[in-house]
Amino acid sequence: MTVDVRALPSALFGSAVARRTALTEWDASIRGTLPTARRIGVVSLDTGAGATTLAEQVVRILAARRADPVLAIDVAGGGLAARLGAAATAPSETRAGARTTADAVTGLDGGDGWFALHPAAADSAVGAWLVEAAPITRFFDVSVTDFGVRHPLVDLAQCAALCDVVCLVSSNRRAPAELARAIAPAITALPESPVPVLALVDRANDGDAVSRAMTGDAWPVVGIPFDRGLKAGAEPGRRATGHALLRLVATLVSGRKAVAA
Repeated sequence: MTVDVRALPSALFGSAVARRTALTEWDASIRGTLPTARRIGVVSLDTGAGATTLAEQVVRILAARRADPVLAIDVAGGGLAARLGAAATAPSETRAGARTTADAVTGLDGGDGWFALHPAAADSAVGAWLVEAAPITRFFDVSVTDFGVRHPLVDLAQCAALCDVVCLVSSNRRAPAELARAIAPAITALPESPVPVLALVDRANDGDAVSRAMTGDAWPVVGIPFDRGLKAGAEPGRRATGHALLRLVATLVSGRKAVAA
């Protein structure tokens, strides 16, 4: 095989420029001003897909880049709150009737750029969100709710209707990814018209063939590479994973496909 060495600089540096341009655009999307409060919901169709892991990463990336605090809402059993180091949240009449941001954050644990709401007692994810989160999300530019695992025939639609953007988290293996893909049109058809975003997580180091095959879909699809750090519930250990997470967050904030690197 003969390699044209004259083409190497263009190929190598062109790729680097494209990647740098994409990173800049993703960062700008995450930091940008929003016309209204953005409610992001993270939902899984199967246990172990990685919804709580992604919800935590989304919160931390937003908190590190936006000027105003992000609201992290955990109605999935406490996993997100535990990862953030936040305690369960007791009911508050002040929050329920909030008129100011100070009212809205009453009794909430907070960290560097975020506040966390984890209802102490909740009969259902939807009920907890309506009672505890609905009165205060308008005081935050962005809120991120971990809804956990939801069944399409039970309460997935009700959870999606509470959001502007729904992150459907799935394994990147074909069967579960196709299930998430099949549900996306039903989400867009809801009266509230939430935007579905598919996050296909490579938990078993299977590669990105499935996520690549779905990139032409009408809704955004972001592949999250295999990463031992994320698998262990820690920080991503690969640059490619960090880039994929930035792309995911930019997509969730903007509600549209982010430019590819």
